[in-house]
Amino acid sequence: MRLVKTSRTKPEVETARTLRALRLKFRRNVRSLPGTPDFVLPDHGVAIFVHGCFWHGCPRCFRGTKRNAAWWREKVRRNRLRDQRKARELRALGFRVVQLWEHDSRDRISLRVTTSTRRMSAARRQHPARRQRR
Repeated sequence: MRLVKTSRTKPEVETARTLRALRLKFRRNVRSLPGTPDFVLPDHGVAIFVHGCFWHGCPRCFRGTKRNAAWWREKVRRNRLRDQRKARELRALGFRVVQLWEHDSRDRISLRVTTSTRRMSAARRQHPARRQRR
């Protein structure tokens, strides 16, 4: 378990490459926010999590283990509940939360991120009194 990377994983590197291609400014692993999002787009108020399919129970490709199956099912269930709780906390702080999976293509990442940044930009134009996050 010590060898499992928590940051700068291959999916995170691909996501960072995509964000740079979209010319978006981002911060990595912001510990001051609930759940330590993998990426935060401070100019747009967007928090991005890049979930591993095994650890977070991807609905598309998660397969449980054969050994100690009950324990792993419970572990993944708790991870999902924690993800939901942290996303709720971030939304309460005014962030839009984007959850990506490790198998997402660059096109899908681009689509999800650009959609979220446009929505947050539009919301901020409608409510100019909202405080900008830095």
